Formats: sequence, structure tokens, C-alpha cells
Amino acid sequence: MYLAAVLDKADQKVEILDAFMAKAAPRTVGDIVEVGMTYDQIKDEIRTRKPDIVGVANPFSTQIDHAKRVADIVKEVNPETLTVVGGPHVTVVPQEFLTEAKNVDVAVMGEGEYTLPDIAKARQGAKRLRDVAGIAYRQEGEVKLNPPRPLIKNLDDLPYPAYHLVDMEKYLNPIKIEYRSFKPRALAMITSRGCPHGCCFCSVHLHMGTAFRAHSPGYVADHLQFVMEKYRVKNVFFEDDNLTFDMKRMEAICDQIVERKIKFNWETPNGIRADRVNLQLLKKMKKAGCRSVFFGVESGDQSVSNNIIHKDLDLNKVVEVAKDCKKIHLSSAGFFIIGFPGEKKENMQQTVGFALRLKREYDFGMHLLIATPSYGTKLYEECLNKGYLKEAITPRALAEARQTRGTPIIETSEFTAQDVKEIAADAMKQYKHISLINSIKYPGKTLTTLFHEPHIAVKFIKNMLS
Repeated sequence: MYLAAVLDKADQKVEILDAFMAKAAPRTVGDIVEVGMTYDQIKDEIRTRKPDIVGVANPFSTQIDHAKRVADIVKEVNPETLTVVGGPHVTVVPQEFLTEAKNVDVAVMGEGEYTLPDIAKARQGAKRLRDVAGIAYRQEGEVKLNPPRPLIKNLDDLPYPAYHLVDMEKYLNPIKIEYRSFKPRALAMITSRGCPHGCCFCSVHLHMGTAFRAHSPGYVADHLQFVMEKYRVKNVFFEDDNLTFDMKRMEAICDQIVERKIKFNWETPNGIRADRVNLQLLKKMKKAGCRSVFFGVESGDQSVSNNIIHKDLDLNKVVEVAKDCKKIHLSSAGFFIIGFPGEKKENMQQTVGFALRLKREYDFGMHLLIATPSYGTKLYEECLNKGYLKEAITPRALAEARQTRGTPIIETSEFTAQDVKEIAADAMKQYKHISLINSIKYPGKTLTTLFHEPHIAVKFIKNMLS
């Protein structure tokens, strides 16, 4: 929607086709569940709309084959239509991607807001593709790589996402999203980009840079007020990779929300750093409508955190914020990851023990993940160079590895994939037991969840029985 908004502002005729949100029943293809439009339906849309350019958003490497297939479909309808694909995957491996994806004409590297209008100008003859920064493209069968485009310094220059180009009720009415459970009238929002930290598994800095860039508190408050008034939004998921990195900015955002009396609930599902909040900020966040906060903890072993993941996070701070959240009755949880090269099984058990202790003492949720090497990351390079990959990195392998009960693809002399899987399974068994005890121990919180979010209660019961 940001991309479309900038094109719209530049007087380019632009439409959004969100195939994921289409009214199509989930269907099973082999052992895969697909949702949204079928390829035939997408083909019909392309044929009906007759676009000059089709841009395909591809946020995950696991979905890259779908992006290629859409480009194939576009060329089947009209070989002259320009096909453009963007996202983290093509940003990291643009040349390799275009070499494989024969029906993709242009790969956008990094942010696309100002790149797409330049591509449109090139399509209209007012510019040459070779002069468009931040792209790889095909010329006479050869892949050309242009210089990178500078990152957007002032995010406030961007217009609001182009909400007017979609049917917002599809996004805000959970009844229409049969295959997922969302809170009513909920909207995702991103208020900042970039991360200066160097966690070995994370690829965000490859796509959004290492400099933290953010909308001003006034822009954020204006944006929130706009969606509340125009679309009656009641819940917001702040999807920033580092929402509270600038703690003073976050305080100012909370202050403006309170001063303007903007009433809504919000959460931080992508996770924030435990060392970028304090009790004062947490209190302000709650007063401004925050209902739950997720933290990126990763490891419960300080040595692993420092020397393997390079998280540079004092675990004492994690305990402190877990305690603070419990103190002010703010729901909290953390992301934990096991299975990194350099870890031993006892290190993984240390992480599990730390997470379970936080759950037991502070009702701090545990989301346990398996280390998976995304393209271009330090983790990927290490696994590749040292032969730690159990199988070739493919979209399918990545998708399976990232499932809660999936198959890890990293093995070293210290552990097998099965070792990691067993540790994770045992951890979840213990976690369910503690969760059951806590649901009885904290009846007020349990009843509140049952009343406001019955779908979570249903999911909780299903997990207990599985």
C-alpha cells in the first residue's frame, strides 16, 4: 500500500490485487494448504485489467516460487507486460533470482517507494532502466545490476498507505478471514525501518539497512487518528523490527496518543528488545493502549547470546522486564531460538530452562523457534561454508523448518536435527503444563482472555489436547 500510495501521488494509475485476501476457500494441494486466489483466477484478473506493469510483492523466501509463477502467468497473458518483483529475497540475491526467473524483467533491491515510479517512467519512455537506482534487470538476455538506491532518510515524506485502493472491510472484518483469527478491526502498521544490531540469523538489515529511521511521533499519531476516524480501527499491530529503539520517540508517541485521546489497543508482534524499555516506558505504553508486548530474547544462555547469535543483550534485563510487565499487568512473551551452530544440547536446554522459568515466575510467554538460515545472513554463510546444512536450502525446506513442528535443517557435530526437534517437543510439553497451572493461578487474566479473545481460549484448549 505504501508503494501504491507513492505511485498514486505521482499521477500513475495504480491498482492493488491482494490474491491472499480473495474469497477463495483454502485448498489442499499434495501436503500443502493454499489460500486466496488460484493461479487461474489471477490469470483472469491480469487478462481483465490489462496492466502495463505488474509488481509482485514477495516478503518471504518460502514464497518465492509463487512470485515466479505469477510472473509466468503475466507473460502468458501478454509477453509485453513488464514484470517486477521486490522484497527481501530478491534484494539479497537479485542476480541469481533473475537468472532463475526467466519471466521476471526487473528485481527491486531494498525499498521500492521511489524505485517503482522510476520504473514506470522508464516504461513510458521518460527514463532508461539502466539509470534507475536500486534494480537488477534483463537486457538482451544478460542480467544487469544497477547501483543501490539510498535509503529513504525522512519517512515522513511518504504518504499514508493507499487504503483507498482496497476494500478495507476485508482486512478489518475477521469473519471474512476464515483461515486466520484476528482481533476485530485490526490493522498492521510500521512506524520505523532499519536495525543497527547484528543478530546472525536476521536479514532485515540487508533489506532495510542498519540505520534506524523512523516516522516522527506527530506523523504516527496523525496516521493512527486517520485510521481510527476513517476506518474505525480498534486494534493495531506495530510490525516494526525495532519499535522502541528510540525510547524518547516511543514515549512521545504514547504521550500524543493519550493527549489526543486516541482509543485503541495495540501489540508488538515482531518483538522489541528488552534493553530498549524500562518501567516508565512500559507504563506509558500500557496507558496508551498496549495490551501485550513481545520481546526478542533468542537465547537463555548468555554465552550463546553474546558469542554465537551476537544479540548483545543482558539476560538480566529480560528478567527485569518480565517482572515489570507482571507488576503492571501487561501481557508479555518472548521469542526463543535453539539449534545454532556452535551450540551444544546443554546450551539449548539452558534456553528452554530460562524460558520456562520466566513463564513459571512471571507468566512470560514462550514462542520457541528453530534456527533457520535465511539467505544472505551470517548464519546462512556459516552453515554453507562449514557444511552444516542437512539438505539444500529450498523454499520448501525453509517453509518446513519454520513450522512449529517442522524439520530442522542444521546439523553439526554437537547435535542432530532430531536432537533439536526432541528438545523443542519436550519444552512445549513442559510449557503447556505450566500454562495450565497459570490459567488457574491467574483467574482474572484467564477470564479476561476468555471474554475478549475467545479464539485464543479455543486455540489454548486445542494445544493442551494435542
